Amino acid sequence: METRPDWYSPGFLDRAFTLDLPDFAQEFLSLNQDYVRGYHAFTGLSDSDEIVRQRNLDAFARQWGLRFPC
Repeated sequence: METRPDWYSPGFLDRAFTLDLPDFAQEFLSLNQDYVRGYHAFTGLSDSDEIVRQRNLDAFARQWGLRFPC
């Protein structure tokens, strides 16, 4: 299992300064346990209806202020 560095680990801040804004946002959100739980819950859904899946994706994205590419 891969362990993720935390904000206080050596070198993390140097690496963070090299990220573009979307990558930094993803790194930030990946450290938020509520986001991670919600993401895993969303990706675990098996909606065969594309409209329902898109509606669920939109609701999840809106909660976190995200926009996903089309």
